[in-house]
Amino acid sequence: MKDLRRPAILFLLPMTLLANCAHLVQKREDYKVSSREPIVNGARLTAEMITTEGRANYSMSAMVYFVAGETETGPYKCLLTAWGDRSSHKSMTVEKLDFRTASGQTASASRSKEIRFAAGSGGKGWQATYPVPGLLTLDFAKDGEVAIDARVAVRTKRRTIRRDIRLTLSSTRFQEVKFATVFDGFRKKQ
Repeated sequence: MKDLRRPAILFLLPMTLLANCAHLVQKREDYKVSSREPIVNGARLTAEMITTEGRANYSMSAMVYFVAGETETGPYKCLLTAWGDRSSHKSMTVEKLDFRTASGQTASASRSKEIRFAAGSGGKGWQATYPVPGLLTLDFAKDGEVAIDARVAVRTKRRTIRRDIRLTLSSTRFQEVKFATVFDGFRKKQ
């Protein structure tokens, strides 16, 4: 009887590799700061909108190839962050915060307590972040740009300065396709 191990290995090896391939398609409706980031008492202020909901759908074809799709949408959680200098910046207070969309929708947030500057996660600078209470429900297609008007006080070792600021966030759609095998993990498809 002929040795069948070699033909079996040659047949099963490609099947094993194919069974461990996957594509991940991510779509995100996002808001990015499009205006110049204001400076208050030497600290740079920026805003970030974080999606809080998404839809995921998965399908598998003949147990050979795996495909996953994910769409991230609002409502959004807003973070207002001041980036400062470790040696001088002490705290930030957001005294007033208003949101206005291009379609005319408005919302306000409550005054923050004093937020101390601290080291960012992963050693990402010296920052004070105000997580705005509540969620912003935005119609991505209709509302367009979001303007944030705020009165912010930043305290250093020497003084406290209050300033009215405006940040504009533009709506952007983002899509990324990643491909993976069992050997190399996920990587961006070129």
